[in-house]
Amino acid sequence: MIEKAISGYEADPERDCELVRLLLAARDPDTGQRLTREEVVSDLAVFLIAGHDTTSTTLTYALWALGHHQELQDRVVTEVSTLGDRSLTVDDVPALPFTVQVVHEALRLCPPAPAVARVATRDTVVDGFEVAAGTNIIVGIYALHRDPALWSAPETFDPDRFGVGQTRPDRWQFLPFGAGARSCIGDHFAMLEATLGLASLIRNRRISSLEPDFPTALPFTMTPDGPIPARVETR
Repeated sequence: MIEKAISGYEADPERDCELVRLLLAARDPDTGQRLTREEVVSDLAVFLIAGHDTTSTTLTYALWALGHHQELQDRVVTEVSTLGDRSLTVDDVPALPFTVQVVHEALRLCPPAPAVARVATRDTVVDGFEVAAGTNIIVGIYALHRDPALWSAPETFDPDRFGVGQTRPDRWQFLPFGAGARSCIGDHFAMLEATLGLASLIRNRRISSLEPDFPTALPFTMTPDGPIPARVETR
């Protein structure tokens, strides 16, 4: 499929293949060298795979949560309705601040990457435990996002905790995409995709969740453990 997309763009450079175009045109700022075709294919595969599983989980959780909070769902509808009936674009994201807050809260409570691995770069002490440089460590993002010492009512779905006027989370407190030099390279892409996807779905459909719990599994990233039943109605 990726080879077909690249070949299609090469045959017709005017077609809508922006990511393919950007990768084929990219040059190393120091050497001026372009990516090889194999590297372009590999990068597109990462975007496709990493951006599918994780974003679908985020959207599923967000829809499930909004299905239990109709008043929050209506706020998303009110926000997106100001943009009319046309297809949404990246330029519309600044007009969807509450929808972004909903996505952030979904990522807090159901981070598709619930933990990340790191290597200690120096000797340190964590909560009284000595950690030597070179030690493999796990950062428990899921636990961090639900820590009552860091979040008020941590089990409550409350997008307003990310709203204007609220205290911004510490940079090491909210880590759905990791942090530092090894943070997720697709974080901006994922937020755009999830925000526009959620707004596009909610503005035309009312979601009512039918189960009180959201079961999860961890085959690689965190995913729903089976179907999440809901009633879907046309608005």
